[in-house]
Amino acid sequence: MNKNNKQKLYPRVIVAGTSSGVGKTTISLAIMAALSKKGFKVQGFKVGPDFIDPGYYQLATGRAGRNLDTWMMGKRNTLASFTSAASEVDVSIIEGVMGLYDGRGALAVGSTAEVAKLIDSPVIVVIDCAKMGASAGAVALGYLKYDESVSIKGFILNRIGSKKHEEMVKRSVESATGLPVLGCVRKAEEISIPERHLGLVTQEETRLSSRYIEALAEMAERSIDIEATIDIAVCGGKIKTGLELSQPGFDSELPCLPQGVKIGVAYDKAFSFYYHDNFDLLKMYGAELAFFSPLSDRRLPDGIRGLYLGGGYPEVYAAELSNNRNLADEIKDMVESGLPVYAECGGLIYLAQAVDGFDNKTRIMSKALPLVCKMQNGPTLGYREVIAITDSVIASKGDILRGHEFHYSTIAEVHGELKPAYKTDNGSNEGFIYKNTLASYIHLHFAGQPEAAGRFVLACRRGSYR
Repeated sequence: MNKNNKQKLYPRVIVAGTSSGVGKTTISLAIMAALSKKGFKVQGFKVGPDFIDPGYYQLATGRAGRNLDTWMMGKRNTLASFTSAASEVDVSIIEGVMGLYDGRGALAVGSTAEVAKLIDSPVIVVIDCAKMGASAGAVALGYLKYDESVSIKGFILNRIGSKKHEEMVKRSVESATGLPVLGCVRKAEEISIPERHLGLVTQEETRLSSRYIEALAEMAERSIDIEATIDIAVCGGKIKTGLELSQPGFDSELPCLPQGVKIGVAYDKAFSFYYHDNFDLLKMYGAELAFFSPLSDRRLPDGIRGLYLGGGYPEVYAAELSNNRNLADEIKDMVESGLPVYAECGGLIYLAQAVDGFDNKTRIMSKALPLVCKMQNGPTLGYREVIAITDSVIASKGDILRGHEFHYSTIAEVHGELKPAYKTDNGSNEGFIYKNTLASYIHLHFAGQPEAAGRFVLACRRGSYR
């Protein structure tokens, strides 16, 4: 990457919404698909901690989706992550999170609006007009005036019922705000993605066809002014180039880390919740990532020095995971032997003795850790700040880490001695350490704590964190 202090124009636009559920994902994907069809190199970003939406961006653009989360990553590394990926493409489409001004607490920390100001991006706001007429103008005006330092450039009106309805809401919005309506999407044109308990079904599971992406592109071409969207994307300010994800605390170790410290990464329909920056940072510190499927592979990749078990839907595929005893037993043996292992959420479930499913059936997991997980009706979710209360493969005692959790399972039983990994901000313990394994419900974005990625690679190189 260019390591100078020059400034560069990164064409970009944020597709925000008045709330969750207004159709931001479908419209963002449709715009990405239409631009890709026109021959543009497109990078998709998601504001916030979501894993699933960025997976769909790759279907539309051919490039891994990225996250921009100022609370988990910090402002500097959020900006660095953006410029690093945006420098390789013609245009970036950034999907917002929840409503434009919704964030962590009343000050909107981590909100779409905060990211818009950080990367000086123009914003298009999506309004769900299914149950309103001229009131759409009042909604649009409120969002425009609420924080005038946010550069709102236009609106897309979704779930329009008829031509008459379209004329009414479009006139209302444009006369109230003086800004253009860039698109009107009819209810009949909506292209939905299946959902389940953590949100959308992942793209790894659906394997949506090229026809689906083509249909999205056609919808955008028919209902959204793509040329005007391109014009808006180039009106953002210039951003300083040369920003890089920081590597605090490990500079002295980096020359000692050879390329090719092979780390096995679980990746398939059951395990696909990863931040792509995490992979980049692990590789930056010298990791060679070897992807494998706990569902279908009979053994782990040869020569691995550590394991990274991310989140996903192991509870949905519990029967298949349970039946693949060869791999489950090998992972248990690796944990017992002291191989460095980092497991997040779904990875924790897989390392458990068993999981009690929504159907009340108990299915055996890898049995690497002496605990049992149980699915529950309601979710546990939210940002988490934790303090490491002991050394582990990713942290030193006293380190402060920021992450996010979103799960429908809980720890139902613990049968042996496990050290707690973290102390949460409410004083409770979280996560477990067993030998050189750390398993936690919290998903970390390594861009917010790059030293965690460095420490894990170092642990894998040494064979332990000690």
